[in-house]
Amino acid sequence: MKRGKLAILIISGISFILLVLFLSLLLGKHLQVESCECPKMVSQNFIVLFILLSIIFVGGLIYYLLSMQIEKRDKKVKFNIERIMNFLDKDEKIILNTLKNQNKEITQSEIKELQKIRKHRAIKKLEEKKLINLKKIGNRNFIELNKNFKL
Repeated sequence: MKRGKLAILIISGISFILLVLFLSLLLGKHLQVESCECPKMVSQNFIVLFILLSIIFVGGLIYYLLSMQIEKRDKKVKFNIERIMNFLDKDEKIILNTLKNQNKEITQSEIKELQKIRKHRAIKKLEEKKLINLKKIGNRNFIELNKNFKL
């Protein structure tokens, strides 16, 4: 569990405990002030505090649950990408690994492991499979990973 999610969960738990405590005090009428004879003011302050704590608790809980769903989805996507990589041939894997290592768009000439014709054919196959985007500027081909395909 990441630190941010753990911190949100702890804050949400503390706000829930305070929420229950203030609710029990408010309903138990333990907070009635007799010296200044203004119990309504104390009740109004605690109602505002109660609403604030409930917003913190519900917001933290929703954040935690949604982050769990996003984690599950990311694991599933990573698993699917690994499966896709299993179906690619050696040349296509070389190109994708080069793109992954560079972490930006590269030119076709930056791929040194393959001969020109094999490189060109593998790039065309990857473009047809919509795993990469190919931009031609002049006589140079710029290759970048498709935004939906993250390695």
